[in-house]
Amino acid sequence: MDVAKHDLARQALQEGRFSDAEETYRQIVADDPGDTDGHFYLAALQLRRGEDVAAIRSIECAIDCDPDNARNHVAHGQILREQKKTEEAETAFEKALAIEPDNGDAYTNLGVMLFELGRYDDAAFTLRKALIYHPNHTPAATQLGRALLRLHRVEEAVSLFHAVLQLDPHDANVQVNIGIGCTLLGDLASAQEAFEASLLNEPDNAEAHVNYAHLLLLQGDFEAGYREHEWRLKKTGYRDLADFKSVMWSDEDLAGKTVLLWGEQGLGDTLQFVRYAPLVAEKAARVIVECNPILHGLIADMSGVDDVVDLDDGDNYDLHLPLMSLPLKFAADGTPDQFPYLSPPPAVDLGAKAGLRVGLNWAGNPDHARDRERSRLLSEFTPLATIPNIDFYSLQVGPAAAQLADTTMQITDLATGFKTMSDTAAAMQALDLVISIDSAPAHLAGALGLPIWVLLTKVPDWRWGLENETTPWYPSMRIFRDRTGWDDVFVRVAAALAEFAPDKR
Repeated sequence: MDVAKHDLARQALQEGRFSDAEETYRQIVADDPGDTDGHFYLAALQLRRGEDVAAIRSIECAIDCDPDNARNHVAHGQILREQKKTEEAETAFEKALAIEPDNGDAYTNLGVMLFELGRYDDAAFTLRKALIYHPNHTPAATQLGRALLRLHRVEEAVSLFHAVLQLDPHDANVQVNIGIGCTLLGDLASAQEAFEASLLNEPDNAEAHVNYAHLLLLQGDFEAGYREHEWRLKKTGYRDLADFKSVMWSDEDLAGKTVLLWGEQGLGDTLQFVRYAPLVAEKAARVIVECNPILHGLIADMSGVDDVVDLDDGDNYDLHLPLMSLPLKFAADGTPDQFPYLSPPPAVDLGAKAGLRVGLNWAGNPDHARDRERSRLLSEFTPLATIPNIDFYSLQVGPAAAQLADTTMQITDLATGFKTMSDTAAAMQALDLVISIDSAPAHLAGALGLPIWVLLTKVPDWRWGLENETTPWYPSMRIFRDRTGWDDVFVRVAAALAEFAPDKR
């Protein structure tokens, strides 16, 4: 090992002269291809510049030089994780642990990756291992708390976050997570205190602003909430606004302009906020909506929409705006009250009618951050089957549709042929009622002006508020809230179903 050159490289790193450090490490490995430290630090610097391929080559050289060094395998896993090669990354972390079973960095990195993959139970188990070897490792403890939130073990998560905060009372990200946990527990005063403390410590923390916005909106403070919600545009991993071919609409006059309105987050969000497109059309020459292709058929026929394009395919426009910024733009106008604002397609033919036709949707996207709270099992709907003269139809897509194979309920599956949300809408048009958890089909039924009952967890998504059984978002919607447990929710739904529109039977 060339000690003098290593000293020069380390000094360059300490002084922030990363290019000089990288060049020195290049010289080191050129002079001595067996210098494992040289390859290791060169890989780190290449990764810092986004040169993933070069970094992989360098770290593989480090492993060739010293295959029994756990540090090299951890770094290999980190680079592979950056490249989304998760299976190979997991293997690399496991190799590190085979060499050094108490390597806390390997456990932490593996746990973070498992969290990103949605394997929350595995992530929690792995991160607990990390904390055995690094008891005061804040990143591992914070990530464990986040995994516990996803597993809906909220009290345990909040307790852990408070313990982490003892190590660093000014950690804004931990305070954000405390706020999220307290919100889920219904302790809104403590949640507000945590978010405000986070923003005192780190005023530009986008996660703090966005979660504070959700709290304000949940409590009905729409003016402040929508302003805070604009911080989502600055969140890490959010769509890069520099990719757009024009500026975002601010206060410009839209006369003669073409405006691109683009979908963000989930299908339900697009369905909910596209209602504002006609208001934009009153001011602009043309309105283009950029959204998921499975929504094209529905939105293309909307009043005020001139064209619909795929996500990231918007072109030939003067200004752009995300759909979820429209409530702030049109705050003075209130929530648009034209229903239905989506044009319903022709109903599917379900044949001769025998009883009340009720569609069921019991689960949402399993990757949703709060899916364990909002989604239910089909078996929980069984009390509804005791009501006579009702024909049940499944609108469920995705993995949860497999539950149909084990149900004791008599249900006709309408969803097997669904390719777009227009197909879902056509099926809904043939029904008397849709019962759904909080997911896109609930928004779709509401946007079509169809009778929809939505089942909500104790502290739901911000848009539903905390109290009412109705919502200005969808006049045809009735809300059933979890007050004392989900069993009670289904008892109340069954009782309401027994009384629902006898003339439709």
